[in-house]
Amino acid sequence: MFDYVYRESLARAVHKVWILSDLQQSRPENTERCLDAGISDFELLGRPADAIWYLGDAVEGAEPDRLLAMCRLQEEAFSSLNLPLCYATGNHDYDWARSHREEAPWMPFYETVRHHPGWQTAASCEDFWFRTQIGKYPVYFLCDHIARDNTWCVTHSRIQWGGDAYPYTDASAEELRKRMAEETEPMITCGHYGFSGCNRDHALMDKLLPLPKTERIHFYGHSHIGDWVWGKKDTWRRICWVDWHDVPQIDVSSFENIRGEHCRSVFLHIYADGNMGVFFRDHDHHRFTEVYFPARENEPEGWNDMRVRYGG
Repeated sequence: MFDYVYRESLARAVHKVWILSDLQQSRPENTERCLDAGISDFELLGRPADAIWYLGDAVEGAEPDRLLAMCRLQEEAFSSLNLPLCYATGNHDYDWARSHREEAPWMPFYETVRHHPGWQTAASCEDFWFRTQIGKYPVYFLCDHIARDNTWCVTHSRIQWGGDAYPYTDASAEELRKRMAEETEPMITCGHYGFSGCNRDHALMDKLLPLPKTERIHFYGHSHIGDWVWGKKDTWRRICWVDWHDVPQIDVSSFENIRGEHCRSVFLHIYADGNMGVFFRDHDHHRFTEVYFPARENEPEGWNDMRVRYGG
């Protein structure tokens, strides 16, 4: 039934996006194995996407030779698909910077994306967001970020070091929230982390709450499905909602079968009427595991009123 629904959806979709995160290996041979599983299954499906959204943690560790090797493997693999790719950094992209606090930061996969023709990420390592579109629909990518001189850094949706030097304030988040609220078309947000109500870290993400009425859905990684060590009670939770909002959050992780349970990703279909379909894929076994169709319209915001009424 899932395959039937997928084929019918694929024929009707006007936009098709492959969303993944957290390949996150420290050894090139593991990167290659997981990457091969995902790419070969993508090929088996007939390359069914117009774009790739990669939500962080492409690599892990601070060994330069291994990091460069893992970046080369991924650049070669994703380049072979000839698709635009958007990348939002995650916490492990900053492992080298964390280990070399006295030096300027180096995030090799971020630099790979930034210099690759047709690929997009934050223009500066200090930027905490960037915007793109899929058709007429705005998409905001929310990123970890770091000072050019490594004096401050944000990962895990919180300031890791250099809080006194951190340049962004609540007003910075409010400025972005207002910009998002000015969007007239249904909006999608993506990042390594979710908002309040997600499986793991969300503190700085919540500075953008309440989300505007145009927000339809959020995609995130970081909480590897099947990883009991970090996932705990939410180990298997793939769909949740933003607290106090009628906005679903989709955990797409992880694109690896070592820490996670198997190589996972999500396919997003957007139809001519603005409706969406979300298909969860197990690449190891070449099968769809869930299908989800978000509500056509979100309920009115009501965020502040509900928090006051119920003490949130």
